[in-house]
Amino acid sequence: MKLDAFLAAQAMTQAAFAARIGVSGPTVHRWIAGKARPDWKALGAIERETKGAVTYRDFRDAAAPRGMADAQAPLAAEARSLGLDPEAIAAKAVEEAVRAEKARRWLEDNKEAIAAWNDWTEQNELPLAKYRMF
Repeated sequence: MKLDAFLAAQAMTQAAFAARIGVSGPTVHRWIAGKARPDWKALGAIERETKGAVTYRDFRDAAAPRGMADAQAPLAAEARSLGLDPEAIAAKAVEEAVRAEKARRWLEDNKEAIAAWNDWTEQNELPLAKYRMF
């Protein structure tokens, strides 16, 4: 629901709504007119005050890119013009991010066991250390 429709349904003025969420009346007017968008703090206040009837989605420009692919389209076209494969680059980047996150989580999940092993080896030396060639 758009903010202006919500205010009309509640018979509330822009100034009254602005006072309830802690911004100025002209700020609410600019939001409704599409000349400005609320920041994240204001969006939270709007969602709370409207009990979820008005959300951040209601402030998106219909012509604005909706997803990562749309937002990155100009860069993808430029990459193609340079002989690069943006889809392969993106897939590799996602693969690398997933791998790094899995490794980070594994280390986090196993930090106690790793610390215990390190403590044990400091006290007892490495098992079969006398057979190591390095």
